[in-house]
Amino acid sequence: MSRNKSIRSLQPLDAGDEVFQPSTPFVWISIFLVFVASLLPWRNWPGSPDILLVVLAFWCAHSAKGVGLVAALVLGILMDVHDTNILGRHALYYVLVIYAVMAMRHHIIQFSVFAHFTSMLPVFVFAAIPGRIFEAWLAGVWSGWGWLWSGLITAFLWFVADILFKFFSHTPVDENKLD
Repeated sequence: MSRNKSIRSLQPLDAGDEVFQPSTPFVWISIFLVFVASLLPWRNWPGSPDILLVVLAFWCAHSAKGVGLVAALVLGILMDVHDTNILGRHALYYVLVIYAVMAMRHHIIQFSVFAHFTSMLPVFVFAAIPGRIFEAWLAGVWSGWGWLWSGLITAFLWFVADILFKFFSHTPVDENKLD
């Protein structure tokens, strides 16, 4: 009997940590605001980060309702239409990143934000390659390697997204109810 009780008392190492569960309206308001900010002309620089993709990937990693492949596809097509770019380049990039996040979600969420960054850096860089190759094939000209800066800066923005979204969506815990 004491053996059974001792097994039940085992807790995961991070059991004392708060589980981050975002509210659905906050998620979609933040996605909308970042989408509107992504429509501004600062994105014309080849190395500009894709803040919309960071927000989508962040909310997908934290299992927000409705943020998945369909949202990535729709927002990617909207970005392609806005940029008057090859239809599907952003959509392909967004879907590949979100698919990678969904595949890694259960593993990366258990670790620190630095581990998230190291996991997401290759995803943000390598997921852009098929779209860039497709664009170069259709245009007949390679656009250069400036887009690698975009993947690097986008991955660094994961830290900013983690700090901001966890701060603004934090709900205070009443210590009296826990006892």
